[in-house]
Amino acid sequence: MLGAIGTHGPTVSPAVMLVLNASFFCFAIWLLVKPHRTEEKWLWPLTLLVAIAAVSRIAMGFIPNVMPVTILAVMVGSKFGIQRGFAFAILVTLASNSVLGHGWWSVFQILGWGSVAALASVVKVHDEKGRLLMTNLAFASLWSVPVFSILVSLSIIDSGMSAIEFGLYLVNGLLFDVLHFLGNLFFAMWFGHSFERLLLMNGPHHQLVQQESEHVSTL
Repeated sequence: MLGAIGTHGPTVSPAVMLVLNASFFCFAIWLLVKPHRTEEKWLWPLTLLVAIAAVSRIAMGFIPNVMPVTILAVMVGSKFGIQRGFAFAILVTLASNSVLGHGWWSVFQILGWGSVAALASVVKVHDEKGRLLMTNLAFASLWSVPVFSILVSLSIIDSGMSAIEFGLYLVNGLLFDVLHFLGNLFFAMWFGHSFERLLLMNGPHHQLVQQESEHVSTL
């Protein structure tokens, strides 16, 4: 089932990977249909953002760690909560890796983006009225990087790796973490309000108009 250790951890057989993917997909569907106390209308915004995140990640695959997935996980988690946020992380990972390639790392990518969404459901980038706070979003561009990076890096650990070796692996990846942060900041500053409009597409019209007015007033 699990073969030799590779660059991204143990090699997983196609059969095991199929079972893992099917299990994660079923878990995502369960998270989406499971009753939740929030009154936010999430289905179409979440579906559209999953598609945008997956396609963007595939299209930008040639640029290491630069993609809108992380900042979208933050926004979805903050707006719709941990339940929908984790479902978003699963669906984006499964969809994009169907092109980029599945493997043991897929499990940790799901955990990474899911944890970012979960943390954002607590350290929100929206105020109590549901309005996007750009300062908080910019800060999330930073704190989300180590959360995702450390969890994804766990995929390479095997019984023969020491804590020092793992630490050196993290240090060697700092340049990619910087790129990740800069990419997050770019998408937050340039597309944050556009993503927010998609999150509000099924919301009350007056809330969307209010957000638009506040955005224009800051330009």
